[in-house]
Amino acid sequence: MAAANAPITMKETLTLQSIGVNPQFITFTNVTMESDKYICVRETAPQNSVVIIDMNMPMQPLRRPITADSALMNPNSRILALKAQVPGTSQDHLQIFNIEAKQKMKSYQSST
Repeated sequence: MAAANAPITMKETLTLQSIGVNPQFITFTNVTMESDKYICVRETAPQNSVVIIDMNMPMQPLRRPITADSALMNPNSRILALKAQVPGTSQDHLQIFNIEAKQKMKSYQSST
């Protein structure tokens, strides 16, 4: 099938390494991409952080010192969901943040 007739076309926009993401964190367990708007990367060394790449300005990644087991951006707005296990328990803690307003929107802790 000719490329012009392909149902999906691919184009490399950037490499995560080019914006300072350590290659050891470029894995399926550390990187999420819910849409073509945001990429979210969890880094665990040398310190825990979450890197948010807005594809409208990919060369200006937002890096925040956050510990999380998973991080996910809303596909349409600057809303970040973080899940982490509560230390010393088997409970999960979910927090949702508005990045622009710099405030926590919701918080939930499982009771199991």
